[in-house]
Amino acid sequence: MSEKRVATFNPGFGREPFQVQREAHVNKVLSPDSVRTRRFRRFSSITALCLILWVTLRTVVNPRPKDLQYPCTRPGKLNRKFDWFEIKPSETLKWHGCYEKYQCARLSVPLDYSQPNGEKAAVAMVKLPSKIPPGDDGYRGPILFNPGGPGGSGVSTILARGESFRAIIGDDYDFIGFDPRGVNFTTPSLDIFKTEVEQKAWAMDRPLFVNATVDALGLAYSQAQVLGQLAKDRTQHSAEHVSTPVVARDMLSIIKAHGQDKLQYWGFSYGTVLGATYAAMFPDNVERLIIDGVVDSENYYGTLWSNNLRDIDGTLLNLYDECVAAGPDACPLYEKSPLLIKARVDKLLNGLKIAPVSFYNSTSGLYDVIDFSVVKGTVFSSMYRTHLVGKNLTIALAELEKGNAEPIWTLGQMKARRDALNCDCSAEPEFLPSSAGAATTLAIACSDGDNVKDDIPALQAYFEDLAKTSSFADVWTTIIRAGCTGWKVRAKERFNKSFSNITTSFPLLLIGNTLDPVTPLWNAHKMSKAFEDSVVLTQNSPG
Repeated sequence: MSEKRVATFNPGFGREPFQVQREAHVNKVLSPDSVRTRRFRRFSSITALCLILWVTLRTVVNPRPKDLQYPCTRPGKLNRKFDWFEIKPSETLKWHGCYEKYQCARLSVPLDYSQPNGEKAAVAMVKLPSKIPPGDDGYRGPILFNPGGPGGSGVSTILARGESFRAIIGDDYDFIGFDPRGVNFTTPSLDIFKTEVEQKAWAMDRPLFVNATVDALGLAYSQAQVLGQLAKDRTQHSAEHVSTPVVARDMLSIIKAHGQDKLQYWGFSYGTVLGATYAAMFPDNVERLIIDGVVDSENYYGTLWSNNLRDIDGTLLNLYDECVAAGPDACPLYEKSPLLIKARVDKLLNGLKIAPVSFYNSTSGLYDVIDFSVVKGTVFSSMYRTHLVGKNLTIALAELEKGNAEPIWTLGQMKARRDALNCDCSAEPEFLPSSAGAATTLAIACSDGDNVKDDIPALQAYFEDLAKTSSFADVWTTIIRAGCTGWKVRAKERFNKSFSNITTSFPLLLIGNTLDPVTPLWNAHKMSKAFEDSVVLTQNSPG
């Protein structure tokens, strides 16, 4: 095997594609002053490109067939006159104008590739077309994207971020987002819940993180058993055909239908599992393949999820280090060292297990009770984007110390969870259907991986072992490992190759940053060893 080459890029800030064109703004309640030091100013700077996986627990996924009841709708973001289900699926690509400047198609592929003449699936795709027509000099073909998950929608990604990709890469490519099996507009859908209200009610009754209360681990385990049985009884046939290897075959079908033999692809987070799987299955059909924010695919297929948190505590300590450097005037959590700030925040979190904090805003009418899981989850999710919300997180935690829970509630987007059950039937429908959330993630991840047979004591042992790596083991155990204990549907096609000595028709590019919360740089170097002549590009940044 050839020696690995390593390139280094050091801009010193985070990677999120939606920040290429604009900077996110946080509610005014999080910004009592505008004092910023030079080091905190770095949090608002973006130049590179990445989508990270676990935000997709809130990503828009999973369409509802027409006969399912929508209790209400919310305001749309794009022209809703286009109806996906008016497109007849075809084995040749037939593009239809949609969403004003995009083109949409539904590609008919075998539901089970071992039975090519059997039942069909229809893969939903959206294209931001190249400004250079196919066949003309300068046209460089299609690039497929996967935003992560598992369960992220490529359709919604291109609709929302296609122009950002074009600004970075150029206008001589077709930018194609597709919905993987069981996601969004691809059919058959995963109808684990009979109605949108049922799904949202289940999501509201989220499991607590496993060390939040004495029964939290048992609660997460029990909820997983119910969800697994629901999936088996209500959607087993569809759930058997959502595995990553099947989606890799779909990608090959897409590029062949496009008149190409080799894939151009950019995958983020879980999308790196999909990209690595494709490269292992079809090494001679790689044109250019980038996997960005790399998941350890071997660990993923073992349903271990034990290598993800290697760097997240370093991400948090880096924020605390920035706070120390910024000084007490700029950072309300300031202490003389990062470890002193950590001790202060740990004390605050532990106190919430005993005494949650309530708030009521008589002006806005907002109210809630903030407990350990809400705050720990908000700190966890903030690690994906410390460059944007790091200062706001320190403000919110400092306010919570004083008994003011509204800033952390706002930062944690808890209002969005509550609004999910509001009904506004006078509004135009959203341009994308509602989400099955974590259920779709589990349907893909659990059926992809080895069967998890853990009982509650085994889950406790898993948590304790993972806690040796990260203080966020409580969050992570709840998200996947506990959820897979109840999963009963196994994929018809599972990955049966090895990640070793793979020679692709063009070398892979793997991208990682030094303090990524859930896809550590270590993963990129490990996976690079599987692919001959691949290169790891390192960005020196958190988030």
